[in-house]
Order: sequence, then structure tokens, then C-alpha cells
Amino acid sequence: MTVTRLTVRALLLRRRSLALLLPVSSVLFFVGLAIVRGDVVPDIQAIIVGRLLVTTVAPLVALVLAVTAIGDERESGTIVYLATARISRLRIAAEKTLAAAICTAILLSPALIAIVILGNHLGVGTDNILRGLAGTLLVATVYVAVFVTVGLLLRRALVAGILYILVWEGAIATIAPSAERFSMTAWGRAITDSGIYGLTPDLVPTLAATTGVIALVVATVLAVVLAGWRLGRMDLP
Repeated sequence: MTVTRLTVRALLLRRRSLALLLPVSSVLFFVGLAIVRGDVVPDIQAIIVGRLLVTTVAPLVALVLAVTAIGDERESGTIVYLATARISRLRIAAEKTLAAAICTAILLSPALIAIVILGNHLGVGTDNILRGLAGTLLVATVYVAVFVTVGLLLRRALVAGILYILVWEGAIATIAPSAERFSMTAWGRAITDSGIYGLTPDLVPTLAATTGVIALVVATVLAVVLAGWRLGRMDLP
């Protein structure tokens, strides 16, 4: 696990990583606002967790860390040493993904604590609080895996990722029900929101929670395998 340990250390010490606490703080702001106002409507849970944390904040944090995890190696040339070491390409991809996922969870931890507090305030129940935590972490993990792969495929992976989050996940997949089947954040919302009773129809997920879990796990595994395959075939500097 040497690659994982070194990558975690490098990611957490970067200014770019610390700057990601800014979008995370937006979750804290809205949770605090809901509590101060005394909101007890179940929709608040789905809006803050499903529409803000899962759809925007977690993907953004995961994207930056994933691209940085593999991009730094390419820019510094150390990827050559990794590729020539006696470590399988699949293991390198898996450890890079694991490292970025760990760092993502660490940076998201203030928001995760906040949604636990929000869930208790709203009285949505322990099951739904755990769904919120699990869905957020699974979405973050699949984004890390996918964008580690994209980072191996594209030089401008960060730009491509931001466009994907804003255009596809933030707009098209949120508005068009038919697109939810191909949306990573919709899979996450299927987990976080499906057990909350009393939601307005627009916030009720159309996918089952089980479908969301399976889709996220399968997509993560496939992305890691593809990253390992690409790492073994790319032209190294």
C-alpha cells in the first residue's frame, strides 16, 4: 500500500485540496440555516443531501482529487517509475483510486457530520441518515475511479470533469427522468432519498436504492480496471 500512503500524503498537503473545503462549507451553511430557521420538512434532507452534496459538492471534490492524484505523476514524470516498478498496472490504478477516495472522504467529513446533525434535527430516522452517508461516499468513490481513468485519457481532464458535472449531472440528468439511468449522481440519490417519506413528487427518486448501489459498485470496478488497462498501454514521458 506504499502508493496509497504516498498519494494520500501528497494530496492532503496541497493547497488545491485545502481549497476544496470551500464548497464543502456550503453544505455546513445550508444545514445551519435550516436548523436556525427551524425547518422540519423532509424535503430539506433531499435538497441538501441529494441535490447539493451528492450532485455537486462530492463530485467536485472527488474530481479534483482524482485528477490531481494521477496528473501530478504525469507532470513530474514519476509515473515512469511507477509503471516500471514490480507492481501490476491494475494495482497502481486501484491504489491511486483508493488514495483519492480516502482524501475525498476526509475533506467531506465536515459535511457528513453536518448531514447527521440535520437528519437528527429533521427526525428522518437513523436508516435515512445512514443512507445519506453511504450514498455520498459511494458517489464520491465512483467519481474518483472514473476521473482517475479520465486523467489517464485526457490532458484536460479537470475541464472535462467540470463540464460533465455542470452540464450532464447538474442539468440534463436532473431534469430529464430518462437520463437518470445513466447518471452517477442519480444512482446516489436513489440511495440517499428513497427511504424518506413525505417528499414532494419532484424529489422522489425514480430508481430503487438497490439499483443505485449495484450501479455505483459496478461502475467503480469497471473504471479501476479500465484505468489499469490504460496505464499499461499509454505512452509514458
